[in-house]
Amino acid sequence: MNLRIILVIIILLASSCSEKKNTSTLVEIGQTKEQIRKVLGEPFEIRNFNKTSTVIWGPEEEFWDKIPNGKMLEVWHYKDSNGQLNLYFVERNDYLSYKAYVPNNVVYESNQ
Repeated sequence: MNLRIILVIIILLASSCSEKKNTSTLVEIGQTKEQIRKVLGEPFEIRNFNKTSTVIWGPEEEFWDKIPNGKMLEVWHYKDSNGQLNLYFVERNDYLSYKAYVPNNVVYESNQ
């Protein structure tokens, strides 16, 4: 019986050690671009655009309406084994304003 308990503990420890954290837990709102690069490295993609839409579907729904239309957004994209992290810098600010994590295999659909 003790051998079974030890075996279960070993399996649980091994699985928890091999689990990767999703990248969203490694950065916080307010961190600088330099701090983020030290933790995550270079993003796989950077996009710049002016916000023009008032509606968006996905994890950005939480904050999208707080960003006024016309503001310049710089979005850094990172991928990990569980999904994609999008980091939002508003008006060329050096400090992270918003973040959104999209797990793999999740699809957001509009109702329109």
